Amino acid sequence: MYTLKSVRVDWYYSLHPASMTYIIKERKYMSHGFTKINEMEIREMGSIAHVYRHDKTGARVLSIVNDDENKVFGISFRTPPEDSTGVAHILEHSVLCGSEKYPIKEPFVELLKGSLQTFLNALTFPDKTCYPVASANAQDFYNLIDVYLDAVFYPRLTENTLKQEGWHFEMDGPDKPMTYKGVVYNEMKGAYSSPESMLYDYSQQSIFPDNTYGIDSGGDPAIIPDLTFDQFMAFHRDHYHPSNGYAYFYGDDDPEKRLELLDAVFSKFDKIDVSKTRVPLQERFTEARTVRESYPASQRLDKGMFTVNWLLAETCDPNLNLALHILEHILIGLPSSPLKKAPMDSGLGADLAGVGLEADMRQMFFSIGLNGMHPSNAIKAESIIFHTIKELIEKGIDARDIEAAINSTEFSLRENNTGS
Repeated sequence: MYTLKSVRVDWYYSLHPASMTYIIKERKYMSHGFTKINEMEIREMGSIAHVYRHDKTGARVLSIVNDDENKVFGISFRTPPEDSTGVAHILEHSVLCGSEKYPIKEPFVELLKGSLQTFLNALTFPDKTCYPVASANAQDFYNLIDVYLDAVFYPRLTENTLKQEGWHFEMDGPDKPMTYKGVVYNEMKGAYSSPESMLYDYSQQSIFPDNTYGIDSGGDPAIIPDLTFDQFMAFHRDHYHPSNGYAYFYGDDDPEKRLELLDAVFSKFDKIDVSKTRVPLQERFTEARTVRESYPASQRLDKGMFTVNWLLAETCDPNLNLALHILEHILIGLPSSPLKKAPMDSGLGADLAGVGLEADMRQMFFSIGLNGMHPSNAIKAESIIFHTIKELIEKGIDARDIEAAINSTEFSLRENNTGS
């Protein structure tokens, strides 16, 4: 445990039923321009978690303190797009193309060459964009943070940047037709040539027709060329702001220095209203809906893919989230899993389709089905899935399957191996 300088602390203890650890809620706790909102001991991780809010901008920070030498920093922004131009995806690429302090073409390529980083990347989700980085060396870690913060808040965005990372016209020769090119444009053309990728997108969009999850945040190649430079710049101005950001720290570095580094950047901004970046909840349907879509194929095929998709609860309930992940393991993660065995034993398709449980968005959804099946068998496949679920509700789940799923989940959490 460490001590931070503070003025008037008003706190009390309360018992958290999920983890049986004490939560310390503090008010009017000031340090480097931040107010501490919450503090919690996470015994399973040997960590103390602190939540702060920046006084001037409202930016939020989760600061986890422990003895892990692999230090991690990340800053994320809510970036729900309003169309399928791929603006959030293109911007993720573009801010990595040089900044005010680091005006070189590809600073992150240089970091990969010379930094001691253990992780360095940027990720676009349907509703957020994340910039995580990690290093076991303290000085290298602080250098990486400086590059990341300058990149997201002060990128060198020009029309050429949009043309390079988004889209532009190109001719392969004087007699060749004019075509669209661009890093993200080409990437999404590849995604749209994958039937499995398109099935995932269609499944998600079918269950969220009324909010940002109902469009393609990565960008639809047919719509990407509609993105203008003014829209591109406005999206950065409105979303890449401390008021709309959430920073994250983890490891054994100085917790005071974390706040000092952030305040030096955040304090240059004024607070803005970011209510429009909040993602509204999808209202539930009054009855099931059927959606039919097509995908490109090199030849005529009488094969299709099929999923049944359910809208579930909000992701933020940790106990329900964990329970649904265990239930997913029971339903499709074991050799004897009923929602795996019954559709496959039917002989209607070649393999399972669907993402299973998707819990990376505000509301979770579950998707299961078959691929390599004739479209006319979709009703039969749907009937098998619902009949299997009805049997599970009536007869219950085998206690041995429940124990196996819980043990597998616990082992995975204890192992704490994310693969990277």
